[in-house]
Amino acid sequence: MANDDKVNEIFGRCKEVASVAADKATVVIDSASANVSAGIREMREESAASSRTDDGTYARDGEARAATEAGECVLSGELSVSGAADDAAWIPVKHSAGEVVKGCVHKRIDGFKSGLQNKKLLITAGTMALVWLALTILPAIGLNSAPVESLSFLTFARGGLSGGVPGLIGGLIGKGLIAYFVTLLIVGGISGDSIVSNVRSFAAKFSGQKWDAASISPLLGGGGAALFVYNFLAGTSTIMNCMVGVVAFLIAARALANRAGCVRQVVAAAFAKEGRADSGLVTHVMAGWAGGFALGVVLSIFGGYTCYIAGFLLLAAGAVLMVTVQKQAGGVPA
Repeated sequence: MANDDKVNEIFGRCKEVASVAADKATVVIDSASANVSAGIREMREESAASSRTDDGTYARDGEARAATEAGECVLSGELSVSGAADDAAWIPVKHSAGEVVKGCVHKRIDGFKSGLQNKKLLITAGTMALVWLALTILPAIGLNSAPVESLSFLTFARGGLSGGVPGLIGGLIGKGLIAYFVTLLIVGGISGDSIVSNVRSFAAKFSGQKWDAASISPLLGGGGAALFVYNFLAGTSTIMNCMVGVVAFLIAARALANRAGCVRQVVAAAFAKEGRADSGLVTHVMAGWAGGFALGVVLSIFGGYTCYIAGFLLLAAGAVLMVTVQKQAGGVPA
């Protein structure tokens, strides 16, 4: 009986600790929500009151304006590198793919340093970090209700908790992508109308097109690469972790519509010949890149590392087709 009393006492204390932790987490979330709400109102008021024009300092998306630096300290997304290509048939390329990647990394580091001095962005990032922490702790102490599950899904809170060390690294990067997207929403860099417009622009790339091996091969290559990246970000490609794929798709579709971004510049540099790259080829790769993330979300139904396998198959098929087209045409497919 004495042992039973001690066990009951221990369980009672554990229950009290869990209850106190849950109460504290709730208070933290409520306080953080109040702070970020105030920050959001201030940022929107400042953005609306600004008299600056579109001279490169602000980025226009629909009718909204947002500082181009907003959110860039969080992750190197598709939106930060200037020099978007026009409708010309060829894209001038002045640097190698390695130099482009190096430039993007330096730009992200500079953006991160600048973001550390921006209190509004720090509030946003700090609030999301607290939310992720709370959503990780609550299920561990037995509080895993439907609202907690839903919020975990929407915020990619379980990113980095599966897939070992690669999954941890990918999950952290994926969380940065989510935070980046949320920041863009807060400051008006992305609106509902612009999201719909970007998705329609993406769909238009696949409608009414004449498809052959030359145009399909870059689509497969871009899609396969995106599947690899998605599985890396998700750790294990499950439905619970698929929100990072949804956000990646929306950002990739926006980059496709805007003809901008680090990935586009890297692709152009990789396929460049004699200082220029075929704009049509790059566009097809980027369309496949966006489509690959959408496909990854669908394949998450099967879970595990399905997207790695599918990505490998798409990349292999794309490479075979591209080599075939090069042998037949004597050059890079258009």
